[in-house]
Amino acid sequence: MSARNKSKRNTNTLNADFALLRWIGAIGIALFLVIFPYERALFNGYELSFEGPIYGAIIFGYVMLAFTAFYVYRNSQMNSYRGILSIAVMLLPFIYWLSSLQAVSTYYAKFMTLVFFLLAALFIGALYFAENKLTRKTIEYAVMLSSYLIVLFGLLNLFGQIYYKDALWLAHDGYRLSSVFQYSNSYAGFLVALFLVSLYYAVHCVRPSARIIHAAMLVPIWISFMLTYSRGAIVIIPVMLLIVLPFLRLTKQITYIVFMGVSVVVSMAVLGKLTTIADKIATLVQPTETKAPSTISLFSSLPMQGWGLLVLGLLIVTGLIMLYHAKAANFLETKLTKLSSYKWSFAAVPVITIVLTAVAAVSLLGSSAIRGLLPDKIAARFENINLQQHSVLERLTFYKDGLRVAEDYPLLGGGGGAWQAMFEQYQNNPYWSRQAHSFFVQVLVESGWLGLLAIVGLLVFVYFLYIRSFIRYPELRGSHFVFFIFSLALLVHSVIDFDMSYIYIISLVFISLGCMLAPYSHKLIIERMNGKLNKSWPKIAYPAVMALLSIFLLVIAIRETNATSNYNKAIDLAVGQQTSLEQLLPILDRAIKSSPTQPYYKLTKADWLEQAYKQTNTATFLDQALSTVKEGRKYDPYNRSLLMSEYRFLQEKGLFEESLATINEGVKKFPWDINLYEAAITSYAKANQTALTGKDEAKAKEYAQQVVDLSNEVKRRIGQLASLPAEQQQGRTFAMTPGIEEAVAQIELASAQ
Repeated sequence: MSARNKSKRNTNTLNADFALLRWIGAIGIALFLVIFPYERALFNGYELSFEGPIYGAIIFGYVMLAFTAFYVYRNSQMNSYRGILSIAVMLLPFIYWLSSLQAVSTYYAKFMTLVFFLLAALFIGALYFAENKLTRKTIEYAVMLSSYLIVLFGLLNLFGQIYYKDALWLAHDGYRLSSVFQYSNSYAGFLVALFLVSLYYAVHCVRPSARIIHAAMLVPIWISFMLTYSRGAIVIIPVMLLIVLPFLRLTKQITYIVFMGVSVVVSMAVLGKLTTIADKIATLVQPTETKAPSTISLFSSLPMQGWGLLVLGLLIVTGLIMLYHAKAANFLETKLTKLSSYKWSFAAVPVITIVLTAVAAVSLLGSSAIRGLLPDKIAARFENINLQQHSVLERLTFYKDGLRVAEDYPLLGGGGGAWQAMFEQYQNNPYWSRQAHSFFVQVLVESGWLGLLAIVGLLVFVYFLYIRSFIRYPELRGSHFVFFIFSLALLVHSVIDFDMSYIYIISLVFISLGCMLAPYSHKLIIERMNGKLNKSWPKIAYPAVMALLSIFLLVIAIRETNATSNYNKAIDLAVGQQTSLEQLLPILDRAIKSSPTQPYYKLTKADWLEQAYKQTNTATFLDQALSTVKEGRKYDPYNRSLLMSEYRFLQEKGLFEESLATINEGVKKFPWDINLYEAAITSYAKANQTALTGKDEAKAKEYAQQVVDLSNEVKRRIGQLASLPAEQQQGRTFAMTPGIEEAVAQIELASAQ
């Protein structure tokens, strides 16, 4: 009897340990979602200024990975699809690590490898920690709390109570709402996912309090969405509806569409007045050349009107939804019971939705009278929806250019950051975009076809397992379906924009992917593998590797954070306290030692040394600056700033032949940068004059020919731009400059003599 009691106590202790670890993991994921959005949603802009908060999130995620390793050790399921997926997801950062071996930007290749390890850690954590209903609900509530706070944050900026840089993004046609993302199109993609999820809750929540909360958010979300003025996200909505509706019962499908219609109609009824108020507030709050940003009180006239209209709209929608549940839901359920029993009933509403969407689209695009009911800016955006608009043509150009990069880097790509490094060498016209505007194109460029196939394969397998489990085990269906909606909507929109460059958004996707499958974990056992992995080493090996990996990655991430800290300290001392170079360089060198491949640290050091050289005329400073830049270019050969610094230092040292080779390299790598052509042409013209003075006819002729060839190339490219479609914007200026024309005239004059 005592042995049985002892065994029972051990089992209870083990279960308590499992529960504690699960709760720590779930709360960790919840905190991640709530804390990190307010650092520009952890945008990865491949610039130093964006990296500090991302490293903070990475360190947080690696600590989570260590907890996950211990939990997996205590609760291993290597004979299940969960075990397979927790290993398979690690292929993504491993492929990014392989691609870093041939990277065009060593630092950003390592950086993206660390990011994908973070995503793998979050996916595995969600896959295990969300298997229990209470912990899954904790993550679910955190997703919704984080999302609703982002919407509220955007509205507070819209109505002027707080000011956050670019929360209202100034575009060519006015301000567009962007909240924490500082980019309205990505915010729109996020709002589409959130709107569809909130509708699901409004339809399915049983508790009145929960139903009220989610119903009340529908109007703020839709109004926020419309004020992003995003055309691409609008197209995503009918696509997602056709995917989501078949998973719902017929009565729930009807309710879903009704609630959507009510929310949209009421929102649009107050949108015109709200737009006018928001524009007036923007003129008071947003900075201009002559005034700093400011805020205005909630109790001022304009904000009170704006919030009043918003609250009125949400009260009407919430009231109608609650009335529907109280009076119409049961009646509809009873009347459609027989119809719901037919196998084809699940397709009825989606088919009707297709027809209604088509009618609405034709009416909206073809009828000026209907568009006249909308605010002017929104009507203008709808009017311009077509496949010949400049944003569509520009994106198609990005994608074609991405495929051209993949031709040269087919298997493993150019490493993390390859697009921002190389796009100018492959671009069709001189646009400026450090993002490929498609997650999948960017993955292709960075990790090649192997990386793209790996991530597509993982996504397809996860969705296949979820849909199969959803169909097979109806008793396990529940609110975890919101993770399916969230992840899929974000992924669909990321096909046409760079949403996944926001580490917050892509983290939300990977957390959702894990939480989707977690409820079915015990149904994902692979029967034929039972008994084959009962040995202790398979259960120990993977979590042990995971734990060691988390420690190793933590060390790397902490070193990078320390490097950033030292760099920022050096900058603060240089700018704020005018500290001497002798005191600054040791601090900056510590940053370089911790992160020797980071190009910005070396650029800063070279710049300071150049300033010292100009002030003292000490050649040693120039030599050190040149060697620093050359060292930086070993790790980042496509960095234009490093290249131009090297060219400038070589010119200063009188090494003209080397400087010409460097500027030639620049023209090849950045063939649409007219400033590089001007620098190259004027340098060759000067070299021509020097050779003529020295009676070196052969060299003079060679340099003159280079001037002619480069100027002809400029003319050829100008002619190429003339063939662009009229709707497509050229991008940066590319035309003959006075400097080029003067150099060419100089060569022609010398040839005529």
